[in-house]
Amino acid sequence: MNKILQLWRVATHPRELRMALSGLGVRLAGDVAFGGLTDDETAALVRWTKEQGADAFVEIGTLFGLTARTVARETGRKVVAVDNFCWNPFGLTPAQHEAFTRKILAGSGVELVRGDAEPFLASLSGRMDPSRALVFLDGSHAYADVKREIESCKRQGVGIVAGHDFGNPGFGVTRAVRETFGEPDEVVGMCWIKRAV
Repeated sequence: MNKILQLWRVATHPRELRMALSGLGVRLAGDVAFGGLTDDETAALVRWTKEQGADAFVEIGTLFGLTARTVARETGRKVVAVDNFCWNPFGLTPAQHEAFTRKILAGSGVELVRGDAEPFLASLSGRMDPSRALVFLDGSHAYADVKREIESCKRQGVGIVAGHDFGNPGFGVTRAVRETFGEPDEVVGMCWIKRAV
């Protein structure tokens, strides 16, 4: 419910919000998760970005951009949110999902990029110094995808890699993280971080 209220406060287009909320009842009745982070997980991302001196925060899999907005507001760092808009809990079409997210992020200073994780990560050095970035992986949670994304971060020289759903037995995140990094440096809720990759 907290995430719905956040969406309500930041949304600027009532028609799309009504569509999203009408879809929510159907989706939740079918036991589909809403997605998003807890307040403690979001606070950890803000803290990690500040403590590690990251110049930029990149969120792969932004959903509606609430985490990206908060990190931008709380840290003052460059924030880039990347999503291919292939999934949302409301059943919005990709075009509706993107338009809705752009409205939520309007005026926040967050750069929203429509695209897939790996091509974006391959182009990272053209956008920023990867060694000074915190890349937060929260798109696909499938083992093979997460492992490829982590390996791409390592190839690009990303300084700090973090992600969501560590310890969630329904996803392949934990296995992918342990196989590529060993244990994370820190876990808060289901958010994990590995520094100096």
